[in-house]
Amino acid sequence: MIQIKSFTFNDFQENTYIIYNEKDCIVVDPGNYQESENLEIKDFIEVHNLKLNYVLLTHCHIDHILGLKYLHDNYKMDVYIPEGELEMYKSSENIAIMYGLNLYNHLDSVQPIKSNTKLNFSNSQIEILNVPGHSPDHLAYFFRGSKVCFSGDVLFKNSIGRTDLPGGNYDTLINSINNNLFTVGDDTLIYPGHGPSTLISDEKNENPFLI
Repeated sequence: MIQIKSFTFNDFQENTYIIYNEKDCIVVDPGNYQESENLEIKDFIEVHNLKLNYVLLTHCHIDHILGLKYLHDNYKMDVYIPEGELEMYKSSENIAIMYGLNLYNHLDSVQPIKSNTKLNFSNSQIEILNVPGHSPDHLAYFFRGSKVCFSGDVLFKNSIGRTDLPGGNYDTLINSINNNLFTVGDDTLIYPGHGPSTLISDEKNENPFLI
């Protein structure tokens, strides 16, 4: 049985998640930036005596990758990023400078993945959904047995991800939500990249962008 710890990090109020069981954990979208945030996530891992197996990125926007180098320096784990966003990731140092994120340190050693990549955690396979539109090769991570999905910046409570950034497209995003993300089931809890969690059923019935 997995458990989930959420943090809200950096000036973008980005959600970082630790998914863990009795001994192991993975991190989704590490946005830790300030030293206090680095210590917060490190303390949680060490207090619970967890082994960090790997890190997953839903997409490569700067607010979701700020903590990669810190975690890798401390835990030497693998980092998986969407295959189609490798070039975007390589430009992260320039993007960080643009936003005044002078503490950003870039991690070169990452591994590209796509929707048919096989990843497991806690004796279960993680289903990887391709949900572009907010970014060109955005991925979501679905834990079917626990009925939870980490959707990054595709779907929010009563809202959707912005599409005015490079690689974004409104029609593509709506199609991704309706035809890919909504297939996970109405009773699935969505853990988004910003803001509170929400149920698929609630977004089908109440989200003004989707009804």
